[in-house]
Amino acid sequence: MTDKKRKILFVCTEDWFFHSHFLPLIEAAKLSKFDNIFLATSIGSKYKEIEQLGVKVVSVDFERASKGFFSNLKLLRQLRYAIHAIEPDIIHFISLKPVLVGGLAALFFRTSAKVFHITGLGTLGEGNSRKIKLLRSILLRLPVLYLRQRNTELLLENPDDLEFLKNYGLPPDTPTTILGGAGVDPGLFPDLSLRPAAIGRSKKVTLAFVGRMIETKGVDVLVKAMASPSVRTLNIHLDLYGKPDAANPGNYAIKTIESWNAKTNVSYQGFSADVVTVWKNSDICVVPTRTREGLPRAMLEAAACARPLIVTDVPGCRHFVQNGVEGLVVPPEDAEALAWAIVTLADDPLLRATMGKAARQRVLDSFTKDHVIKDVARSYDRLMKRRSP
Repeated sequence: MTDKKRKILFVCTEDWFFHSHFLPLIEAAKLSKFDNIFLATSIGSKYKEIEQLGVKVVSVDFERASKGFFSNLKLLRQLRYAIHAIEPDIIHFISLKPVLVGGLAALFFRTSAKVFHITGLGTLGEGNSRKIKLLRSILLRLPVLYLRQRNTELLLENPDDLEFLKNYGLPPDTPTTILGGAGVDPGLFPDLSLRPAAIGRSKKVTLAFVGRMIETKGVDVLVKAMASPSVRTLNIHLDLYGKPDAANPGNYAIKTIESWNAKTNVSYQGFSADVVTVWKNSDICVVPTRTREGLPRAMLEAAACARPLIVTDVPGCRHFVQNGVEGLVVPPEDAEALAWAIVTLADDPLLRATMGKAARQRVLDSFTKDHVIKDVARSYDRLMKRRSP
């Protein structure tokens, strides 16, 4: 593997996560004339599809459910071996754990340029317990340390995360790009406008949540809002799409999900790969997340389909939705405010249509797949130019 062709190594937790969110990075690599593209990841059900795109998949064990010292040490050794064997020109670390562990593994590979792509800070950026504060103080200084190396770049998905990292010593002149999330293809997520059946005020209005069934996503708060008397007086129904995540400590119990499904105005639909059909059958997208996000893909896909949005006032969501323009922004963990927003949009079809149109236009203006490909390719080109003698 010591030929002179350009080589890039992506490092991502799981193959399905890379496949669902980061395929545009492959196109960015090809646009920047990388001949050999590698992905170090935990092998699952999607690696063959990724390999068909011309990517060589290398197996490493992220053990996402484990935060133990020895599992991370094992991962560190595997990543060091992969980097040594491949000798990439650029290593692109995707999401926080690959950034933290992978950045350490690559610390002494000085000839490789590095991209640190933080897709969100999650609970590490939110909690106020003594333990979380201590972890945050230690762990968030690591990417700042890595970015002090020569020939590195930072990719983020919202400006709030950039300001947050500055509190941990990130130099203001760090080469940084704010991406449009994972980017969506407006050709695959067409303008569905307002469903004719939902135009009349007396017609049934369907809300949809799309995401993992975990506590940080705030699904329980949304279900509580659906029990509000103001919501129940209208013909409003909620469909939940997504599956539990056993590796996440906040995973909802099956009994909890079943109890929601038993309610008259809530239906659990499970996982759906056909997201366009979800939005064909829904009128409003709700993102009730409790904690920081990068830039939720489900939100962008709904917006691309011209669906108005109800989101919480957290990093990532408020970066995309301007309150009263593309949708409504409410405080996190506030079921009463969420119920108010639901009733406001459900009771006003013209407002839904106007906000849905604005949401799609916002995607077209700055958050498409092409925007992401060009921004990432520019980052690669800058790094390769700086590597040149």
